[in-house]
Amino acid sequence: MKSIEIIPINNFPIINKGDSISESIANVIKRNKLSLKKNDILVIAHKIISISEGRIVKLSDIKISKKIKEISKKIKKSPEITQLIFNESEKIIKINKNFIITKDKNGIIAANAGVDQSNLKNKDYALLLPKNPNKSAKRISLEIEKRFGKSIPVIISDSVGRPWRNGLTQIAIGSYGIKSIIKYDKDLYDNSLYDTDVPLVDEISSAAGLLMIKNAGIPVVIIRGYNYIPIKQGLKNIVRSEKNDVFI
Repeated sequence: MKSIEIIPINNFPIINKGDSISESIANVIKRNKLSLKKNDILVIAHKIISISEGRIVKLSDIKISKKIKEISKKIKKSPEITQLIFNESEKIIKINKNFIITKDKNGIIAANAGVDQSNLKNKDYALLLPKNPNKSAKRISLEIEKRFGKSIPVIISDSVGRPWRNGLTQIAIGSYGIKSIIKYDKDLYDNSLYDTDVPLVDEISSAAGLLMIKNAGIPVVIIRGYNYIPIKQGLKNIVRSEKNDVFI
């Protein structure tokens, strides 16, 4: 087993709506005198992608329903944020006084459908997840390939909580160019294994998260040295089906 490097792309610029993420990455890599090597993986925090894709919403523009006004009174969230959470959700799973557990329109189970106001200068706005993270990851990966002449998988990550455990960790909400899950059929002693599936893109996202410190301005990390399986598709088979849900 080879060692794995986790390389931060430092001094990343502030991203604005319409900016090219691939161009920004290329410029910062050049400025930092770094390079992309064959079999590197890029992990990108979703926020810079959401901003570049214009997924910023002015709260005063949100139309609030009567139902949401009543719900917002019971929880510690403004009517505007509560409405956005419902707007971005395919399904509301649980509501309590601090957060709403949702299944968003891309099938991700998390708190508040990814609606966030952190790392935004203006608190009159909120940031949403990319509309189609797999599509975003594919676009960036193909653009990076054109710029560097190398096929580089892209994983888009976000921080989420876990059932029965404190704290947040990074998971993949979209990807392209790398297999999502690897399965192990045998253990060290050749015993058969069942349901031993490793969410590869989540583990890589979590590793990158060690350097994606919230106040350090490092939204892009290079993972180097991992022997992954390249595949021309996006995030797949990560969300557990409802019939296999162990919490219901």
